[in-house]
Amino acid sequence: MNDASTGRMSNDELQDMLITLFGDIPEPQLTKDNTALLCIDVQYMDAHPDYGLGARAKALGLQDKLDYYWSRLDELVLPNMQRVLAAARQAGVEVIHVRVASQTEDGRDSTLRYKALGLKTPRDTKDAQILPEVAPREDELVISKVTSSVFNSTNIDRLLRNMGINNLIIMGVVTNGCVESSTRSAAELDYGTIVVEDATAAMAPQLHEHSILSMSYKDAAIKSADEVVNALEAL
Repeated sequence: MNDASTGRMSNDELQDMLITLFGDIPEPQLTKDNTALLCIDVQYMDAHPDYGLGARAKALGLQDKLDYYWSRLDELVLPNMQRVLAAARQAGVEVIHVRVASQTEDGRDSTLRYKALGLKTPRDTKDAQILPEVAPREDELVISKVTSSVFNSTNIDRLLRNMGINNLIIMGVVTNGCVESSTRSAAELDYGTIVVEDATAAMAPQLHEHSILSMSYKDAAIKSADEVVNALEAL
């Protein structure tokens, strides 16, 4: 219900209002050759309870606060990512893996913000490795970054242009962090963007929901894994 005194609306009401006000963004027209699947930061640092942020949460006595996140990853996100990856590979769509990883052992090449957040993840450490469930295969690209948006600290835009790619299917973690930052950058560079809602996760439900809502009316088409798999199988 809309509370006129505060301006608050339900998520559904807010989404309807925004779409009515701004209209719909163009739906990406996917082909095998103009589309890439972008897998964001599904690595031990932020996607495994025993390493990186998970280990930090345990040391601080906060592990129970992340039960939702780990459950969503295990029960929903990783299985859906595996399905989308399999469909993309079968269709011959370019698969690109992105991770947070510095090029130096002490992380001195990381940004000031990442250093402050304790995200100086050297590329050869366990934290920098992508989880085996969604690990790269054969000649798939792996891009290391030290910013939330992969477009801000890598040459991914040049790589995509070189390969003739102008549409991105985006999934991974965390929704309101590197997924949203990369999606916004891609949209502003005029890539057609799709975010796979049930193949993304944030550390609390409201962070995920608000991020999806924010992207949905201006940055990306929000799709389910079923919808994306069907689209890839149709290519």
